[in-house]
Amino acid sequence: MNDPTITVSVSMPQALLVETGLSTEAAGEALLRAFVLSLYRQDRLSSGKAGRLLGVHRLEFIRLLAEEKIPYLDYTPEELEAELDALEQWSIERMSL
Repeated sequence: MNDPTITVSVSMPQALLVETGLSTEAAGEALLRAFVLSLYRQDRLSSGKAGRLLGVHRLEFIRLLAEEKIPYLDYTPEELEAELDALEQWSIERMSL
């Protein structure tokens, strides 16, 4: 089921659309994309919710993040170290089977 939608009005110089060659529809889509990605970057939206809002599947959303240079996995150095240690331990245990 789709969430109900609202319309948000944004004023911008007409020259901006003329110079970029964007239609008002394309500009609206670009603004929605930028807004959703900004909320994702601030941890205010999950990747699943952000993808649904943009109408894309998970893998496509991850590719979009890569294009925008937004990390999908954003570990602190300590979190990354713990993940790598866990992976190494799992690998050792698996090899001993």
